[in-house]
Amino acid sequence: MSRRRGDTPAGSTARAQSAMLGLVLLIGMVATISVGIVLVAGETITSIEQQSEQDRVENAFVELGQQMATASSNDDTSRAMNLEIGQDGAVVRKNTGSVNVTSAALENDIDLTIGTIEYESSDGTVLAYQAGTVFRETGNETQLVSSPPIYYDTATETLTLPVVTVSGKQKLGSGNVFISHRETKTYQEANVVENESVTITIESDYYRGWESYFRTQAGDTVVQSVDHDNRTLKVRVGYLEIEEAFEDGILISENFDDFENADVEDGDIKKGSMPELDEVIAEMIDDIEDGSMAYDPLPTTDGTVADNGTYWQSDELHIEDDDELTFDVSDGNSTLIVDDNITIDGDVYADTDGTDHELKIYTTGHVDLHNGNVSVDDGTAAQLQLYGTSETHIGIQTSSFEGTIYAPRDETWGDTPNAVFDPGCSEQVCMQANVEFDGALIASSAYVHSASVDFEYDTSLENNDIDLYPDSYELPPQLTYLNVARHEVTVKNN
Repeated sequence: MSRRRGDTPAGSTARAQSAMLGLVLLIGMVATISVGIVLVAGETITSIEQQSEQDRVENAFVELGQQMATASSNDDTSRAMNLEIGQDGAVVRKNTGSVNVTSAALENDIDLTIGTIEYESSDGTVLAYQAGTVFRETGNETQLVSSPPIYYDTATETLTLPVVTVSGKQKLGSGNVFISHRETKTYQEANVVENESVTITIESDYYRGWESYFRTQAGDTVVQSVDHDNRTLKVRVGYLEIEEAFEDGILISENFDDFENADVEDGDIKKGSMPELDEVIAEMIDDIEDGSMAYDPLPTTDGTVADNGTYWQSDELHIEDDDELTFDVSDGNSTLIVDDNITIDGDVYADTDGTDHELKIYTTGHVDLHNGNVSVDDGTAAQLQLYGTSETHIGIQTSSFEGTIYAPRDETWGDTPNAVFDPGCSEQVCMQANVEFDGALIASSAYVHSASVDFEYDTSLENNDIDLYPDSYELPPQLTYLNVARHEVTVKNN
């Protein structure tokens, strides 16, 4: 059959329609993608703009804090700066929190009110200046932008606590602001706090930021409590009182880990810092070596030491499997000083015969108690005291210990492997396998490796007056002077 000139093949029509449909779809896809790109780009630009403004305000708040700190010590002239804090500006609020300082060395508590300068961005992020510190708060998270001017000088043993606060309630806009010193109140009665700790209680909307600062700068142990309901933080600077040394079963300054089923009561564990004995033990050894301290060499490692006094071991003390070393303290106190490691595979006893006399053991080395026993005959845990340095590693395995162990450390222990414990452990004190501990422990960190560890705090230690070292020696004070001042400044636009 012949085909007419004007006829169009069916296939060509389909292809034309398909091409047209493809073009329409392509145009639609391009339009959709373009709209999406515009929306995403718009959101990105908005986000970048918000972040850029927050960065500018953060920098402005940090500079503002620096200018306020400078103005707080200058009565003569006002200071001016160009403050970039966006279109909405910031709000200056007086009496938004407080700082309370207490110490046994202070006749009266020190109460300081503090004010705040706050800026809130469009996404709800709040930037705040408070008492020399700049915070960024998003939701329930508070971050430190700049730290407060609180510092401790180890050379002079001085804690300086200047509180710079703002006065008045007003709106603060971008542009020139003027900062002037209004008044300063110093607390001269707070100057000397030798051998006493200082407690600082901060009530603030930004208590989480203050908590983060103190934990980062001084360690977890300084934070005594956090009251979320009342937005209050309590920290203690300086050592705990010596009298508090054995008021809890386990006092650690860093961390405590225990096996899930180990018999250790949560109430027996407390965080806190006690003074190191490194210098005292070193001085005692110096006095022995130069003849200033009367002593006798340890006469035996398997038998009874009947005479009371000070005994000296210049190298490692090893109580072997079948050895039994007994100190008869029924007639008076005894002291053993070991300038090396102590390894106990046998038995060590303090025989009190019902008296209140005690045995003190000091060591510069490590303590390895393995298949051994250290205990008190006819007495309490307070009557056998073991003291180590901040470098003492302690391992207790398949053994029993009745008494107190005191080996605190100022610096963090970190992940230092325990030198006497096998298998591996990265705490200062490690316990494993059928351990019975009756008494109290003070150290940097402790780890209970197995469920067969039974730790029991001897409650007779609660009110026991234990002297950590002889009266003729003194601990170096950690904190001697406290400087507290409240500086009030005004901040306002021209």
